[in-house]
Amino acid sequence: MTRRANTVASHPFPLPGFIMAMPIYPSRTIGIPGHFLSIFVFSIGFFIQCNVLTSNLGLRFLNITDMLVLMTLPVIALLYIRCLTPSILLFYLAPLTLFFVLSAAFADDRGEGEFYTTAMTYFYAVYFLFFAYMLFKENLLKLFCWGIFAGFVAVTILLFLDIFIHDLLAPVGLSFNFDEAAVLEAAAKGEMSPLLLRVEKAGGIWPVGNTAGPAFALAGAAAAYLAERYRRPMLFAVFLLIYLAGFTLTLNRSGVFAVLAIGLFFYIRNFSIRMLLSTYFGFALTALAVASVLPLGAFDFAEQAFSKRFLEDNNSSNNLQERFGTITGGFQVMLNHPLGIGYTARSQELSAISHSGTPHNGFLATAYASGIGFCFLSAFALFYAIFRKRKISFFTYSAIGVIIGYQFEELNFNPVFMAHIGLALAYASIDLDFRLFLKTAMMRVTGITSDETRTATQPA
Repeated sequence: MTRRANTVASHPFPLPGFIMAMPIYPSRTIGIPGHFLSIFVFSIGFFIQCNVLTSNLGLRFLNITDMLVLMTLPVIALLYIRCLTPSILLFYLAPLTLFFVLSAAFADDRGEGEFYTTAMTYFYAVYFLFFAYMLFKENLLKLFCWGIFAGFVAVTILLFLDIFIHDLLAPVGLSFNFDEAAVLEAAAKGEMSPLLLRVEKAGGIWPVGNTAGPAFALAGAAAAYLAERYRRPMLFAVFLLIYLAGFTLTLNRSGVFAVLAIGLFFYIRNFSIRMLLSTYFGFALTALAVASVLPLGAFDFAEQAFSKRFLEDNNSSNNLQERFGTITGGFQVMLNHPLGIGYTARSQELSAISHSGTPHNGFLATAYASGIGFCFLSAFALFYAIFRKRKISFFTYSAIGVIIGYQFEELNFNPVFMAHIGLALAYASIDLDFRLFLKTAMMRVTGITSDETRTATQPA
């Protein structure tokens, strides 16, 4: 209890009450050594970002986190089953399971293999409830974020290596299977493939840059949280530089917008005169360094990439009009099929309405895969994480990244986004459960007063 109180008291911002109460929650059922849990948590964070393609290895899982979630769910649930409360079961797991069963049983025109996303979305949401209990109960959130950061660095390195040694990486699941020559040959014959976009926008471990960019951007939540906790803005600056280097290959703007939004919130939340001066001198030194090497042509490739996506894109206005039309049509399709609809069927229906088979929106895609109920539940959790006054900032940064990414692409099928949605749902449900049902009882049992709780959670 003392360690938890010291940790909370040293935090620079007020935290939700359940953080202070975590020592009172029941302990894990089996006495597994703490260093095993630490390795496990770091590994999950790492593989969320560096999500090895197990399907390339002949396994019946698309990504390594899919396999880890299904294989370790019984174990992690057993370890932290006592943390579940009747209210969590009634108001979170029961509705979640009901939405899943209804969508599984009554979704319209779901084709072969199209149930995979629905099932994995549900299992991720259940899994990360227990995983969140582990993070909070064992005080492992920072280590989890270090795992995400390390995975981001690794997957960015793979993105660059993929240009040179794709044939070596793909067989072991470190690159997406892609035959550029075959795709170009098919395009020359008039046969269009979604992977044609990868010729221009590299994806590395993901199919195309439009998936890779937002997936990489979510690592910004971990970078910003670590920078805040250690009071080292340079950690986020390092992340930003690595991300922008990757952008020269992915050419994905939505990921840049997400990273900038996370960075802006981090900057406003942690603003100080010292940070302002550090930012000024940092920009000044960076500008001098760039100016000194520009004549050598070292940044020509980066300059071309940024100009191409932000200055020379003459299709921006048409793109906005097209997206507005597809979203409008997407809402119509969603309301026509409230329990979900198969990918092929909804693409055909949406094409008939808006001349495009995709709504370019992750929330609508979630409704198609898992039903309106799960879509609304996810949206509520994300906005709760942002607007909750007392907050753990990692979940706020994560929610910002997910919401912005969802405004541009169908990313609900991506395991990185599944994981962050699962974490948001877990965070919101645990916090609400404490606020609505547990706070008064725990204070009475333990003798913690509201004044003591407020004092412990005041800025240091």
